[in-house]
Order: sequence, then C-alpha cells, then structure tokens
Amino acid sequence: MPQQQVEAPPGNRTSKGALRLRDLTAVAAELFLERGFASVAVDDLIARVGGSRRNVYSHFGGKEGLFIEAVEQLCAELARPLEALNLGEGSVQEALSAFGHQLLQAVLQPRTLELHRLMLAEGKRFPALSQAVLQAGHFRAADILAPWIEAHQATPSNGFSTRLPAQTLAQQFVNIVVMEAQLRALAGLDQLPLSADRMNTIVNSAVTTFLHGAQAIRSSHDPD
Repeated sequence: MPQQQVEAPPGNRTSKGALRLRDLTAVAAELFLERGFASVAVDDLIARVGGSRRNVYSHFGGKEGLFIEAVEQLCAELARPLEALNLGEGSVQEALSAFGHQLLQAVLQPRTLELHRLMLAEGKRFPALSQAVLQAGHFRAADILAPWIEAHQATPSNGFSTRLPAQTLAQQFVNIVVMEAQLRALAGLDQLPLSADRMNTIVNSAVTTFLHGAQAIRSSHDPD
C-alpha cells in the first residue's frame, strides 16, 4: 500500500518561509557590500538561500526593494548598541560622550564603511538606495538622540536652547562626531581601528564644540 505523504502544517511552512526571507536578507546584505548593487543577481541569492524569484518579487518588489530591506536590517543591527544606552545617568557631558563613543564605533566598522562606499557608488543611478542608507544610518542615530535632547531642553540649567528643534540639534551632534572621522576612514587616511586616545579626542572635541554652540545660541537668543 503506498505511503501517504504528510504535508507540513501551515504554521511550519510560514515559519520556514520567514526564516528563509531572513537568511535571504542577510546574504543579500553581504553580497551587496562585497560586489556592489549592480553585480548581484537575484538568482545568485536564490542559489545560496533557496526559494524562488517569484517569492523575492512578491515580498520585496524586486532587487531594489531587497537592497533597501537589507540596508535597513543592517543599520538596525548597528543601531542596537545606541538604542541600549542609558543616557539618563550622569551629566550631560557624560551622556553625550557615551553616545558619541558608541556612534563612532558603529560608523567606523568595516561593514558600515563598505555600506557608505556602496551608497557613493550607486547613489546617482539609484537615489532610493542612497536615501535608504542615509535614513537608516545618520538619520536614525539622530532619531535616537533627539528625545533625550528634547527632555533636557525643558530644564534651562542644562544649557540647551529651545530655538532649534531637538531633532536639528541631534543631527548636528551626529555630524560633528561622524563626518571628519568617517571621511578620513573612507579615504584611507587613518589606520583602523582607531586608538582609544584618538577616539577620546574626537568625541571630547565634538561634545565641547556642540555644548558651546548650544549655549551660545541660548545666550544670544533665549530670553533671560
């Protein structure tokens, strides 16, 4: 008597499908960083992970959608240490210093630098890809810091002006910490990883510059 084939329960099929999509996104991120967007074919990804072109296009809408999903997941992974920081403890200077150190470590990781090289290489042809990198990277870091700044704007003694939105101040701090260090790393001017002394110098300078600027805005414009 022929043996009847038992079909996997729907829940198992759904779970396996979710795992495959997660694996596909992870593999896609690594291949995009290694080869560039144009050099990665959907068939290359399917060959490594399994599945079908139909599944890729139905879930992501195509390779560009898969790239954006991969970038967002990679940046979310890099942002987790920032999200886990407890900025409520210690002084304003200590909190900004802790955030700055964690941010600098994230942006100088090899995968982050490769992601920005990819953004520069593909940005003209695929602006949505560059926008995804920027949104999930620098803008996300500012989103994490902004609520903390907004809370401190409510206390005049903290020295934060209310004439600029917290989001603007947060973005300025991220830029001060990141811009020069990341550009030097991308250009190969600095040997990585940076020494602890060099990291401290960058972050301390950024914190001092940022706080002096915020206090200057307050003293020039805010009412007594």
